[in-house]
Amino acid sequence: MTVTGNTTNKHLDFTDSAQKHIKSLLDGKDKAAIRIGIRDSGCSGYAYFLEFADEIESNDLEFSFEDFKVLIDEKSFTFINGTTVDFIKEGVNSNLTFINPNVSAQCGCGESFSI
Repeated sequence: MTVTGNTTNKHLDFTDSAQKHIKSLLDGKDKAAIRIGIRDSGCSGYAYFLEFADEIESNDLEFSFEDFKVLIDEKSFTFINGTTVDFIKEGVNSNLTFINPNVSAQCGCGESFSI
């Protein structure tokens, strides 16, 4: 992983399964990056989002993996720093999971969290 921007104490990791999943999402698309971040949401305060990215914004940190880039705005990154993203497949269900050491509480449904 390569980080562009202020790299002091910046860490984000994607497991091999998460990297394969993201690559499959990007295959055939005219995109080379995804954007992840957090939004105010849910009963616990925040929720993650993931979307395709067209361009780098001025306040983005850029993380380069082998086959794709991840963009995160600096404000979201203060909450995501140190996170590992994994892709979990259980039976017919599959999803990206954020293993975030900064989370202090999570709602019962797992959709939102607090710091």
